[in-house]
Amino acid sequence: MTGSASRRMSAIFAVVALFTLGGCAMGGSPLLDEETGSPPQAEPGLGEPIGLAIAKGEALLSSRQFEAALGKFSNALAREPDNYQAMLGLAEAQLGLRQLVDALAGFESVMESEEIRAKALQGRGITLTLMGRDGLGLPLLRQAVEQDPGLWRAWNTIGRSYALDGDAENALASYDRALLANGKAASVYNNRGMTLIMKMRYDEAESSFRHALALDPALETAKMNLRLALAWQGQYDEAVAELKRGEAPRVLNNIGFVAMERGDFATAKLFFTKAMEISPSYYPVAGKNLEYLEERKKIAAAVPEVVG
Repeated sequence: MTGSASRRMSAIFAVVALFTLGGCAMGGSPLLDEETGSPPQAEPGLGEPIGLAIAKGEALLSSRQFEAALGKFSNALAREPDNYQAMLGLAEAQLGLRQLVDALAGFESVMESEEIRAKALQGRGITLTLMGRDGLGLPLLRQAVEQDPGLWRAWNTIGRSYALDGDAENALASYDRALLANGKAASVYNNRGMTLIMKMRYDEAESSFRHALALDPALETAKMNLRLALAWQGQYDEAVAELKRGEAPRVLNNIGFVAMERGDFATAKLFFTKAMEISPSYYPVAGKNLEYLEERKKIAAAVPEVVG
């Protein structure tokens, strides 16, 4: 990775995580208790049918209600301990709750099922990368997409790995594969935008973040990243528009960092100073950035202007 790209990524990673889970592997079933018609009848004393319970659990995963999904799959497994779909669902819920050790064991337990093995590989791979064990996780993710190219979360995580290694082209190609499988994955658009920032393709990054927010208006990482993309284009007023007081110091500090990287030293000083005024807790961060800003100004002043 070049020095400028490294600095851009430092500014980004100071405020957001590149990888977001962004859904589950279980499918997008609607909430079945909203369907019309008579539901399947349960056997007396056994509660709802296992198939219906699993379908409801999958719907809960899709809506990121991981605690509720955990309970649904746990109840199903209490009745059918060897039900692979329920075991997979339980592991996905544990992954969503960041119960990583339990999730890893859960995905391992269903690997022998040919029907869901690709999804189990995806789950294990994602879990291992979240545990910081990318060297073990990435080969599993590549196996997963070989078996099922439609596993968008695996492609998303593979793209993240390429991005962190500074390989923007392969990262973007992986995100394209993820979006081919699921064009409504807001987290992929967010990650794609961050990689476009690495490539200094700021207008395209802005578009990608806006697409992410159109799909998921509550995606906080995309909101912050959109501000960064605007700042990289010099659109500072829009970058700091509609700030909430609680987020203002962090945003102002990071927009100041971008302004400094662009050589807009007066603007950078304004943002760093404002961050410190709003929140004394930002004195250490913004204060160090102000010191670095003075160093950058001296370096810039010492470099003679090249006339073409």
